[in-house]
Amino acid sequence: MIASGNVYSAWYGFREKPFNLTPDPKYLYLSNKHVEAFAHLEFGHQERGGFVLITGEVGTGKTTLARYFLSKLGPDTHSAFVLYPALSAEELLKTVLDDLHVTPEGDSKKSLVDALHRFLLETRTAKGNVVLVIDEAQDLSPEVLEQVRLISNLETDTEKLIQIVLMGQSELRELLQRHELRQLAQRVTARYHLMGLSLDETQAYIRHRLLVADGEGKVGFDHDALVAVQKLSGGIPRLVNLICDRALLAGYVQSSRQITAAMVRQAAKEVEGERPRVPMRWHHGVVAAALTLLLAVLAFALAPRRAQAPEAAAPDLRPIATPAPTPPPPPHSQRLDELVRQLPREDSFTTAATRVQSIWAHASLTRTALRTQLDQLRRFDLPAALELSHPSRPDTCFAALLRLDERAAVVAIGEQPRLEVPLAQLDGLWTQDAVVWWPQEAGLGSDSATRRALAGLGFTEPDLTAAVARFQQQTSLVADGRLGPRTRMALYALSPGERPRLSLGAGR
Repeated sequence: MIASGNVYSAWYGFREKPFNLTPDPKYLYLSNKHVEAFAHLEFGHQERGGFVLITGEVGTGKTTLARYFLSKLGPDTHSAFVLYPALSAEELLKTVLDDLHVTPEGDSKKSLVDALHRFLLETRTAKGNVVLVIDEAQDLSPEVLEQVRLISNLETDTEKLIQIVLMGQSELRELLQRHELRQLAQRVTARYHLMGLSLDETQAYIRHRLLVADGEGKVGFDHDALVAVQKLSGGIPRLVNLICDRALLAGYVQSSRQITAAMVRQAAKEVEGERPRVPMRWHHGVVAAALTLLLAVLAFALAPRRAQAPEAAAPDLRPIATPAPTPPPPPHSQRLDELVRQLPREDSFTTAATRVQSIWAHASLTRTALRTQLDQLRRFDLPAALELSHPSRPDTCFAALLRLDERAAVVAIGEQPRLEVPLAQLDGLWTQDAVVWWPQEAGLGSDSATRRALAGLGFTEPDLTAAVARFQQQTSLVADGRLGPRTRMALYALSPGERPRLSLGAGR
């Protein structure tokens, strides 16, 4: 998947793949439907009333819309974004507090709620706002939804202290119709259901993504091709992306900068998992292009891992021994592809979380969500759960990452045995979202303990905020100088000590 995209992007002259599946806000196309959904989010935020409910079919752009909404919040608004809602009530509260950079006094539910309440009151006194967005909320259990309702009860005599947005698939609407959740359903003050794009919107959406990727005038979809995309995708943005990505690859193979309806239909068959028909006749240019593509894919698969962008590069903060000669990567794993295509999302996250947590000899672990890349995970050197996608499925699933070196990774997915897979294959399936579990040391949050840990890694600035900011910069974190959950995790991971390591093969 990655090799093909890189090859055709260079040939067309794109800055990057225009139809990636990752929810990048810069690619958000605000159709009339998305404008209306955003207006409901804005209304709920300004009114500070009850819940805001945004639902839609799989792939309609809810997560991208959520990220766009959060990016538009002012500096006076604190936000928490829950991406993995398969949580207990306590885990949900801890996740929210982590995102808000709040440290509770204990791990009991009462301590967690008290810490959140204090933060909300302090924020309101300072004339600030707090927004909680929960994505994939259809996966929340009734017990956790009841905890969400109780969070919304945190209020003064005149107003709510937190605005809660629930985003999810159509099943979320059905879930809220259950009798035991009627109190929550009655508090929804703004709701919107996202539908697929119309033909005109699909055409505008494709043009928009090509423009953002610097592809304007470099490739074109003819009218019949655009009609075919809309018909075969139902106007669902994720399916539009999948079909257009494969259609661009077909254009590359045929040395054509004009995408036709036939290419789109072939692409849709591939997305559905059907074997495309072999053309009856091939002219020499097509044969040459296909051979070039094959050689490029083979060269990419056998090459070392791709280099990190210069602005994200950071030195490894631990001493590194002289590496032994690197053996060749393992072959492409058909089993991994099969599991990623078939495993249910919620079950896969539960098993991935269990397999990672079972490695630790600690009773209490905290979790930290990261949007990252393999180079940064290699530096942190901690086992993690990775979110994976596949063109043939509309949603995602999870795998436990247990070992990582310069050529391969060992992952466990579902209840299946571990798999050793080449980095190029794993990176091609990975959405770049990860969850790391680690024992949050009680003393790490104090200034003196933080200074000791930073000094041990070479960050000795007299000003603690400056030292933290430089550490964050060197570890590809947001350099805000705040000792939030991601920074504490990175500081723990890079400090000396015995713990499960990806480099050693976690859980061996």
